[in-house]
Amino acid sequence: MHALTLARQRIRARLQSPSTPQPVRLAHGLVENGRSRALPVLSSALAQDILTRGYDARTLDRVYANTPDGNLGLAGKLADRTVLDLPVHSALRERRDAVVGEICASAVLGIRSGQPEYRVLFAPCGLGTEIAGVAERLKSARPETFNRLRCWGVDPDLNGDVLAEAVRRVRCTGVECRFIREHLRRRREVDAVVEREGPFHLVCALGVSGQHSLEDLGEMVRHFSRNLALGGQLVMDRWESAESSPIEKGLGIEMRCHQARAFHEMLAAAGLELEREHATGEGGCVVLVARKHA
Repeated sequence: MHALTLARQRIRARLQSPSTPQPVRLAHGLVENGRSRALPVLSSALAQDILTRGYDARTLDRVYANTPDGNLGLAGKLADRTVLDLPVHSALRERRDAVVGEICASAVLGIRSGQPEYRVLFAPCGLGTEIAGVAERLKSARPETFNRLRCWGVDPDLNGDVLAEAVRRVRCTGVECRFIREHLRRRREVDAVVEREGPFHLVCALGVSGQHSLEDLGEMVRHFSRNLALGGQLVMDRWESAESSPIEKGLGIEMRCHQARAFHEMLAAAGLELEREHATGEGGCVVLVARKHA
């Protein structure tokens, strides 16, 4: 019995060794944790990203691109398509499109009301997907607003490879944008921008609600509110419970959900009035717009 235990320990150590191919290590981890339902899609590059990195900026970029990765062969491409089509990923793509639309509409109305410029903070900004989306849409449809749009993107960029790519992507659109490498809890450089340039007309905070407790989120939202101009808007998302597929459960995909009433009360405590919210797809994501009391 002792010899069998030692043999199992050696096998486990070998499977978990960095020298063992990543798919083998991931498969072993899924089986050990009772999540073998995800094994059929383990050849998906997106599935491997979710298991190893979670929903960081690079993983979200794969979801947004909605293009199967063919580097792992035909089986990998088919598995990638399956993972891309999960309801939660459809919701994330619809979230992006809805938020871009909300920001564009707010910017157009702001400039029409006589604002000399429209200042937007994206926190976190990731790879700049939403910034580029807003810029491209306004540049083609509302050039007078595009020319007065000023953006800032803040991101912790823990590995130092996110903001450089965001700069490259956003620069191609021609929009005026500055980037700040700072954790959302520190806020010093963001506060300095407000002191120097004036408050923001809109703050876009995607993804933060699914990563923080309601208490921590409330502190963050109060900071956003302080940095908003009177009548300024906060655009963010929250998640509601939704039915999970076996693959989602196997990959451990679970967005943190907050009770709608408690979430709305948190916004009100920060001096923000909920204007509207709408669900995106079947994945449980809700986009909301709140305004700072004038």
